[in-house]
Amino acid sequence: MCVSSSFSFFSSTLFPYFSRLHLCLLFGKWTARDSALSGAPTFRGRGRFVILFHIPLQEKMYLFALLCGVLLVFKQACSRGAPPTIQQPSMSSAVALLGQDVDFTCIVNDLGSHMVAFVKADSPPRLLSFDEKVFRRRNKYELKPRIGDLHNEWVLTIKNVQESDRGNYSCQINTEPITLSTGELDVKVPPVVSRSTPAAVEVREGNNVSLTCKADGNPTPTVIWRRQDRQIIRYNGATGFGASVFHGPVLHLTKVSRKHMSEYLCVASNGIPPDESWTVKLLVTFPPLVQAQSETVQASVGSMARMVCTTEAWPRPEMGWEKDGEPVYESNNVAMTHTVSGQYHSVHILEIRNVQSSHFGVYRCVAKNDNGIHHSQVTLNQISHNHFTNSNLIPEELRAIQVDSASFPSLLLITIIYFVYHGF
Repeated sequence: MCVSSSFSFFSSTLFPYFSRLHLCLLFGKWTARDSALSGAPTFRGRGRFVILFHIPLQEKMYLFALLCGVLLVFKQACSRGAPPTIQQPSMSSAVALLGQDVDFTCIVNDLGSHMVAFVKADSPPRLLSFDEKVFRRRNKYELKPRIGDLHNEWVLTIKNVQESDRGNYSCQINTEPITLSTGELDVKVPPVVSRSTPAAVEVREGNNVSLTCKADGNPTPTVIWRRQDRQIIRYNGATGFGASVFHGPVLHLTKVSRKHMSEYLCVASNGIPPDESWTVKLLVTFPPLVQAQSETVQASVGSMARMVCTTEAWPRPEMGWEKDGEPVYESNNVAMTHTVSGQYHSVHILEIRNVQSSHFGVYRCVAKNDNGIHHSQVTLNQISHNHFTNSNLIPEELRAIQVDSASFPSLLLITIIYFVYHGF
């Protein structure tokens, strides 16, 4: 069928033209007369067809075009098999988690002598495999050709999927035009807080500040803020409106006070575990504020005296004690201690273990940081040893009461009146 149809085309199309071109088909040997008649060189055939052309150049070119047409006719006539097709479902779109392996399957029918290729739609497109071989990065891509019951399945495996693998992939057959099927790979990525997010932010009291938490992932993560100490986040001043949770990547705080000082936790989530959190420490700077627990302390010679000051400051202040304008230093008889409570509170204690006459006077506890200096005053007064005895004398207004030593209720009444007057 193939030969007869081609021969029909050849005889009806080419033979009339060959007669005009003086084409001689000879079998056997050329004779001298043949050669002389044609004016061409003498060729000697040995039992085969020999074609002798003695034609102008333009006619040779036309003949070449016709011969190409003959070849095309033979090809079309002899290739009447069904063209290759890609069966559905092929190249189904896939969703993968970061680090997983993903398969793209291409089912090809009637492949014949054609070939299958996998291509990633980049700019420019990247050829991943061709025929039965992986074209690039064999540690990344694996090809399983001609598998399945009908040996017509081609499977491309993408290993250890990363964000850069996201995109479109196509299975192509080298037909004219190209036969192809395309699938999309989407990579789900858990949230990641950008490491450019600061871990600490410092602001002067009374100013405004913004805390930023940048997070990436697929899908795009949502961000919430809350205080680490679980207190309410005040948006406007120390006593302004607020909430326990703030939604959004940027937390704006206005008129910041020392009560805003805390660790703020931002949590990024997008439904792909695990969520990621990041802590931003907000530091509010302000000058020291010193307050004496008691402005007057009384002690007798040989006793112990203790003076206490509380301080609020950030940065934490340098703390010292002075007496009559001179610094007080630690010794065997004098001790200075302090404790820290909360972000910016501290308690400072000056303790004199064996009070002497020289210790009495006016003391100051002084706190200083980069924002200022402040102090509070404590006076250490002397009391005599018989102070308590003299103070135990019955007041004049109680002497009028006649006490019968045998009368217990009267004695009890006098005792109650005494303690009411002097205090418990």
